[in-house]
Amino acid sequence: MLFRRAFLLDKRKAGDQLAGPLTEKLPLMFTFLDTALLHWKMEKPRQIMALVLLLTAAAVEAQIAVPYTSSGTFLVPSGVTEVTVQCWGGGGRGGTRTTNGRGGGGGGGAYTISVLPVTPGNSYTVTVGAGSTTASAGGDSWFSSATTAMAKGGNSVANNTATGATGGLASASFGDVKFDGGDGADAPGGTGGGGGSSAGTAADGSNGSGQTGGIAPTGGGNGGNGGNGTFGTGTAGSLPGGGGGGAERGCCVTVNGGSGANGRVIVT
Repeated sequence: MLFRRAFLLDKRKAGDQLAGPLTEKLPLMFTFLDTALLHWKMEKPRQIMALVLLLTAAAVEAQIAVPYTSSGTFLVPSGVTEVTVQCWGGGGRGGTRTTNGRGGGGGGGAYTISVLPVTPGNSYTVTVGAGSTTASAGGDSWFSSATTAMAKGGNSVANNTATGATGGLASASFGDVKFDGGDGADAPGGTGGGGGSSAGTAADGSNGSGQTGGIAPTGGGNGGNGGNGTFGTGTAGSLPGGGGGGAERGCCVTVNGGSGANGRVIVT
């Protein structure tokens, strides 16, 4: 669709032919990418499709990349009829303790990437999902509408609950390519559980493990670590969309789970 076989390139002339302006290099770049994809093992079609979409955005001459860390609008520039949209959902909160015990880790946000038609001069709504600070899930992030391009937020842990929350689901998101957020860890014997990471640009998010938050794949946000000690507050997740770590309480006062991180939207 976006990439076509151009022409066979003599390898001995490749260096000279790629030295010209970007408009001359694009067909050759596409030829190299097409050849590489033919030799790539085909058991990972989502990763391949994600790479194609990302390289398409990177190769467009005079591109405009607009990152959103909070909600707003995107005004389509003159002459632009297509955009690539990446979304990460907000992270879920780790478990808060109002009684003695330990909380599970919050889930990380999902990721989607989409190529969408747009109309020059029109404005499109951009919503960035907020990281959760309550028992509600992290917010969904979307472009234009929640059924056009959208990444689900990660789930949060209820108060006084040791079970980790699930990450935002690709199956509940909208996009050309979609990846799940990582799950939060159940609280182990001596600490709060680690939060799940958000999904990356080419892989599902990583689950929390014991006290440790999930380490995100490229493009995602890490999960926060679980709390440790009598008043062990959970660590917040990292941008974009990391889940917060669960709290540990040994006495007396409410101890909060770590907040989920806000999501993100990038329009290119």
